[in-house]
Amino acid sequence: LSGLADGTYTVFVIGRDGSGTWQDEADATVSRTWAVLSGSRTIVINEVLALNNLAVIHEGTFPDMIELRNVSGASVNLAGMRLTDDLGNPNKFSFPAGTSLGAGNYQVVYANNPDGTSGLHLGFGLNQDGETLYLLEPAAQGNRILDSVEFGLQLADWSVGRLYNGQWGLCAPSFGSANSGVGTGDPT
Repeated sequence: LSGLADGTYTVFVIGRDGSGTWQDEADATVSRTWAVLSGSRTIVINEVLALNNLAVIHEGTFPDMIELRNVSGASVNLAGMRLTDDLGNPNKFSFPAGTSLGAGNYQVVYANNPDGTSGLHLGFGLNQDGETLYLLEPAAQGNRILDSVEFGLQLADWSVGRLYNGQWGLCAPSFGSANSGVGTGDPT
């Protein structure tokens, strides 16, 4: 689906079997409900590295990493925006006052406990077996999810990232610059 106006959507699907009989509408398959909020989408989760054994070294360490990207044409104040992997605990990490992200720029956050290295550290790691990561608006504005990504079992030293078409795919880690998709095998 593309070109949807802002709003909340759910898809209902009915199918037809090999003999031409249609599924009863009461038994339709129902998608998750989602919201399109085009006017408010300025910061997106752009890349996630949840199993960093040797791919990206940060001052002698190999932390899990998250990259945000400002997709708008103006600088955005990140102060108070939150990252969490548990909506029951939405305040796991909040961007400190004075943190902003210029138009088209990237912000790397280290998903580990503060360890004396530079940069922003979440205070929690990512689950290499898969989980959902959420970017939330500042607590003073509510608990609206600005963006999220759900990922499964991770391959060591490969990231998942938004590709040029907006879809998520396997990437060579490229934190701080455009994502670099890598080829995968035929799913069949």
